Amino acid sequence: MFKLNNSLRNSVFVLLFIFGISSYAYACSLTGLQHEVKFDSDEPTLGKKEAVALAQWFTHQRDVRSYDEIDIVSMYPAASKKLAEISRKRMQNISRLIDSMNANRISVALTISEGQQEELGPVGYVYHEVLVVMSPSCARAGACCNIRVN
Repeated sequence: MFKLNNSLRNSVFVLLFIFGISSYAYACSLTGLQHEVKFDSDEPTLGKKEAVALAQWFTHQRDVRSYDEIDIVSMYPAASKKLAEISRKRMQNISRLIDSMNANRISVALTISEGQQEELGPVGYVYHEVLVVMSPSCARAGACCNIRVN
């Protein structure tokens, strides 16, 4: 039939491996399950750029696979009642935007927590971001991408 020398046979094997395995891995990728929404200092409302980016991310994720829950997470610096209230408003604004696109009626959970870092310290930026995380339905069963997770 076909007679391949060792070099050619190894090259064919490598190409089949690369295209066969990598395309499968790409098809079951679970990347992009979280989105960071950035806010200007003490502003509770989303800017146009952030609102559009969130809407595009959410609709893409919503249409790619099924989800059990959407978590909206925000932090505020310890003892800052002002930023605690701003954090709550930010999460509510994000929740309202998501609700307007949530055709599948995915459950939404809001979580706010007190951070220990200083607002002006090296990681103080986390107080001006809200994290939106989507939990795929396959995670509940521990079987995303046909890989069993215990």
